[in-house]
Amino acid sequence: MIVGLLWLGSVIGYQRTALLYVPAYLWCNAWLVLYTWLQHTDPALPHYGDDSWTWMKGALSTIDRPYGVFDWMHHYIGSTHVAHHVFSSLPCYHAQEATRHIKAYL
Repeated sequence: MIVGLLWLGSVIGYQRTALLYVPAYLWCNAWLVLYTWLQHTDPALPHYGDDSWTWMKGALSTIDRPYGVFDWMHHYIGSTHVAHHVFSSLPCYHAQEATRHIKAYL
C-alpha cells in the first residue's frame, strides 16, 4: 500500500494523493470503529468480572443490530453478530441461518 501511495504521489503529486487518501482512510476507520462499538455496547448487555466470565458468556454479550441497506453491504454482520462470535469461523453466507437457530435455541 505504501509503495502504491508513493508511486501515485510521484505521478499526481503527494499533496493531491494525501487529499484523496487521508479523508477516505479516516472515514473508513471511523465507520469501522462506530460499527464495532455499536455491536458490543448496549445498556442491556451484562458485564462480567474475571471470576464469572467465560468464553461463551463473552460471545453472547454482543448484540445483533440490523443496519438497513448497510446490512446487505456488510454481509449481514450487523444482524448476525452474535453468531459471528459464537462460531467465529462460520462463513458469512451461513450467518443468517445460524442466527435463526441461535435465536430459537436461546
